[in-house]
Amino acid sequence: MKETKVYLNTWEAYNNGYLGFGWMNAETAIDFIDENPDRAGGEWFIADIDNYLGVDFGNLDYCNVMEVLETIQELENMEEWEKDELVAVMDYLNCDIQEAIDNKDDYSFYSSIEEYYDFMDELVDLSGLHENLQYYFDYDAYHRDCMIDAYECSNGIVLVA
Repeated sequence: MKETKVYLNTWEAYNNGYLGFGWMNAETAIDFIDENPDRAGGEWFIADIDNYLGVDFGNLDYCNVMEVLETIQELENMEEWEKDELVAVMDYLNCDIQEAIDNKDDYSFYSSIEEYYDFMDELVDLSGLHENLQYYFDYDAYHRDCMIDAYECSNGIVLVA
């Protein structure tokens, strides 16, 4: 399993020319900080990130390091489809990962435009239209109207607000 790695440092160590404490996964970094939170001044920052998840953590210069590390752990414990949904929210809202996590429950997700259209078609089929009247129903126009509240994200996920 791939892990996101961070390169930890403190501002005091950095200002004194020390390059940092090395690459660590999120769990190791949390333990490292917990063991001696005041090490080298105690003002921790993430100097670099090897971010295989490919999500935007926002500006890491003055971030809450523990919050970022906990977010990384949370992401690594998610299923792929859950990560895809977060990427879709980030695309839709143009936000970082923490904002996407906070707002994810406000949306419905479909794995593709076809899945979304199939779901919407089922709603029409369940509406009790007489079989002969269904021949007059314009599914293309209906699908265009369905997209008014939907957004097809860059990763193919359809998000409905």
